[in-house]
Amino acid sequence: MIKGVTRRIVEIKNPADGYFERAVLYLRADVPPAGKREALRHAEEYLSGVGRFGGKTRRDLRPIVALLGLALLISLTALGVMLIVVTKM
Repeated sequence: MIKGVTRRIVEIKNPADGYFERAVLYLRADVPPAGKREALRHAEEYLSGVGRFGGKTRRDLRPIVALLGLALLISLTALGVMLIVVTKM
């Protein structure tokens, strides 16, 4: 018995990464068919974020890093003030 399966795929040759030769993405069956350009745009958008911090770009992490740096600076300042107060006693 032969079973026929139809799958919609998007194949990108020579992705911008430069490391891979091609990327093949299978479109989900429950998503309504989109035009060729829209499917390609979604595929390129998805691939641009893959492999970097689980999909998050460095730009997304900048506020978190800045907040952690500020918290470290405040903690060190408080520690310095406490040491000055304790040594003067």
